[in-house]
Amino acid sequence: MSWALNGTPIRSVLLTRLRYLGDIVMSTVLVEVLLRGDPHLQIGYLCEDGFAPVLKGLSGIERIHRLGAGRSGRDANSRVRHKSTGESHSTLGMIRNLRKHRYDLAVDMFFNPRSAWLLRLAGIPLRIGGTNKSRGRLYTHRALRRDFGPEIPGFAEIAPGGLGEHLCRLGPLTHVETGMNFADWLPTQFGPGDLKPKLGADLTMPGPRPELDKLKIGAGDSYLLLAPCATWESKEWPGDRWGELVSLLVEKTDLPLVVMVAPGKENAWAGLAELIPEDRGGVLPRLPLPDALAVTGSARALVTVDGGIMHAAVGMGVPTLAIFGPTDPAIWFPYEKSGPYRVLARKPHCHPCDLHDCPAFICLPELEPAEVWRSLSPLLDVDESSAGEGT
Repeated sequence: MSWALNGTPIRSVLLTRLRYLGDIVMSTVLVEVLLRGDPHLQIGYLCEDGFAPVLKGLSGIERIHRLGAGRSGRDANSRVRHKSTGESHSTLGMIRNLRKHRYDLAVDMFFNPRSAWLLRLAGIPLRIGGTNKSRGRLYTHRALRRDFGPEIPGFAEIAPGGLGEHLCRLGPLTHVETGMNFADWLPTQFGPGDLKPKLGADLTMPGPRPELDKLKIGAGDSYLLLAPCATWESKEWPGDRWGELVSLLVEKTDLPLVVMVAPGKENAWAGLAELIPEDRGGVLPRLPLPDALAVTGSARALVTVDGGIMHAAVGMGVPTLAIFGPTDPAIWFPYEKSGPYRVLARKPHCHPCDLHDCPAFICLPELEPAEVWRSLSPLLDVDESSAGEGT
């Protein structure tokens, strides 16, 4: 089995999404789909160095190319803080690195100027991007989400929301053995709910867990993980609401409670530690991404907001309750048909606004902690009305 693009056989593919943890996690569905069509396909992945740990051990990816983080954009500081310990390349060094590996095809799911020029200068002969802006001329093929409209049977159900936004980049491909174009081939292989992110099994912490040991949570102990932070504050459920939820969870369940916050936001959420009894968990210190992923993958369940850790938890099969504010869960949490994943969103008249700074901010503060518990309890397999009973 094999793929082709305009009659040219494809033996190796470079997938790239330079940054944003959640988008990189969502893009892993391309690995599964490409390998279903050609189990012998060689796949590499290019991303910024700080996000590379999430791809560790992912079956099907033979090589991870680590690019030094850019220092432009409102989120540049947080990306640099997430820098990992792996070897990374400058843009010029990465061009040389990619030229050495001679990929047949590059599929760009970010298509900003840096990635567009990098792939062009790396000499990869076939390049798929998803933009009509002037840099689109740097690609040999363009594939836009609007090309996969209602007239393509089953695509929206098989690849809803952001999953479809990533998968549509494969639109120009042809499956050689069946002679079918990608859009026609996909429904013959996958049904609704079949596709979701899948991360490497070795992301969970197999040995000592010093961060959890300090909270008196031993190896093998179940715990409920709370991750209240997002890159943009407009996605964060207010701190007093989280405090009320912590108090409610202390009453409703015997599970230890572990709070994990983003780098640079430790002080803002430190007060939650005072609400958790000493023998019931606490707030973790700042964690590098590999440790944050390990703590997430070992949790009994996760309560969080729209962000990268939410997607990573789904990719590791952790039951997840996602609290959404200004963004559309139909796009950014298309997982509810794929497993123990639930979303809470109030959706006022202005929703979705996708604003990073919202002067009204009415979508999240009105969400009650009791509503969160009612949605969470089925994921924990407990009676929502129970109080103080073991789980």
